Amino acid sequence: MFTKKLLIISNIVFVIIISILVYILLFMGTEMVKLPDDNRIIVKYEPDLRDLVLSEMRDYLEVMNEIQQGLAENNPDKIVKAAIRQGQISLEATPLRLLKLSPLACKQMGFRGHDIFQAIADSARVNFKRTTTINQLAELTNNCIVCHRTYRLEMK
Repeated sequence: MFTKKLLIISNIVFVIIISILVYILLFMGTEMVKLPDDNRIIVKYEPDLRDLVLSEMRDYLEVMNEIQQGLAENNPDKIVKAAIRQGQISLEATPLRLLKLSPLACKQMGFRGHDIFQAIADSARVNFKRTTTINQLAELTNNCIVCHRTYRLEMK
């Protein structure tokens, strides 16, 4: 008799715990995941500009990966081809609307990133040295880290 009551009570407790977890997952969502001490500067963009910026950041990573592959293969042509994609040409294609809405320091970091990509392409084309490209890539990565530590994108 005691075992039967204990089993019933444990099943009730189990159902309550599962119900609470389901409620948290379904209704509280990602709000619980937010970092309480996130004091980065919020940059608000319209959805299309936010998507453009996020796409650019993903392309930065893809290009950086292609540059690393070029380094591993000792292939300066691969490095040039990849770096040009985010160099001066990419910067010239930036919508004026995005430039107007971005904070000055954020724009400066963005310009700096494109300048470094262009420098990687230029130096690999003219006088390829693996250590030079590695140092430029480290400078580029640092630029990305500073930007991500400073800013957080949100939609208007």
